[in-house]
Amino acid sequence: MGFQKVAFAAIVFSHAVNDMSGAFFASLAPLIAKEFGLSLTAIGLIMSIRSITGSMPQPLFGWLSDRFPSRWWLISTPIGVGIGRTMIGFATGFWSLAAMLSTGALFSACYHPAAAAMAGKISAARRGLVVSAYIASGRMGHAAGPFIALTLVSLFGLKGLSLGMAFYFASVAVLMRYAPRDAERKKESQPDEAPAPLARDLWRPMALLYLIMILRNIVTINLYGFLPLYYSARGDTLWEGGTALTLFLVAGASGGVVGGWLSDRIGRKRVIVFSALAVAPLLLVFLGTGGLLQYALILPLGVFMHASMGVSVAYAQELMPNRPALAASIMQGGNWFVSGLTLTGTGALGDWLGIDAALQLLAAILVIEFAISLTLPGRAKEAG
Repeated sequence: MGFQKVAFAAIVFSHAVNDMSGAFFASLAPLIAKEFGLSLTAIGLIMSIRSITGSMPQPLFGWLSDRFPSRWWLISTPIGVGIGRTMIGFATGFWSLAAMLSTGALFSACYHPAAAAMAGKISAARRGLVVSAYIASGRMGHAAGPFIALTLVSLFGLKGLSLGMAFYFASVAVLMRYAPRDAERKKESQPDEAPAPLARDLWRPMALLYLIMILRNIVTINLYGFLPLYYSARGDTLWEGGTALTLFLVAGASGGVVGGWLSDRIGRKRVIVFSALAVAPLLLVFLGTGGLLQYALILPLGVFMHASMGVSVAYAQELMPNRPALAASIMQGGNWFVSGLTLTGTGALGDWLGIDAALQLLAAILVIEFAISLTLPGRAKEAG
């Protein structure tokens, strides 16, 4: 099957829209905390609840998507994502915020495994690049999120965030018109075929990859959640914190594509190891500076932080070639569950030590990730 450009463009657009609103809460967190009188611990707990709801079900949805492939896993979810994330202006307090964000996260958990599997199948020969480009589209959407959220709220107030639903209606329309139908036709011709079990000798590299992704995502998810609050604590405006988050995510999208392209040429392990080696010192230097230099350091930090995201998903899909949606859901969702639990702890540390010190402690996690990444097989096929 050749590279389906239009179908891939549809998936890229829908992924960007899906993840766009994921940045709404973080970019507005300083305003929301003030509006509802919430501490950093409470904000972190809301983000943990949202993350758990959006990650725990992903392996189940991944298994279902592999077992019953259908484009409707994608088409049926955007409206639920949009409602849960754009209606937070109508919340009345902690629990209603948590419920709304969790609803959006649950629909997003259904979307991601099927979308990642479709992206991976579009061009198996360039899987590292294609999957990384797919994931980068989510980062680009996430990067646009702060600008969209702050613009809508500046013009119309918190309730004006609901106007972002227009993007989700557009996503549904594009997917209905262009989402690939090949998976459905294959299922019709082979209705009783079940995916082969994962070979025993692949469990070790899969477990190592899973642990590496958990450690990387602990740092990533905390930077997503607390970067605007970090800038707010220094006395900067919502727009300055939102700009920092956007720069981080735009750089991350670029780094993800470059990392995927490199992994097709020099190997998945090398990209994972080199990016892990770079991010710890970059994070510490970033937090130890200020002004324009700090904004400049956001760019390489974002590049190296995200360089291995798509690479790890592609590596997992090569370990589990008959279950690509499940492999993607484990890497994208299964580990975000564990990572998301740390948000509450980081918020509590921020209340106790200050948000700067809480973020500095994340560098130790990156050192552990680097050490573990050295033990990965050089290639997925070497693990089999």
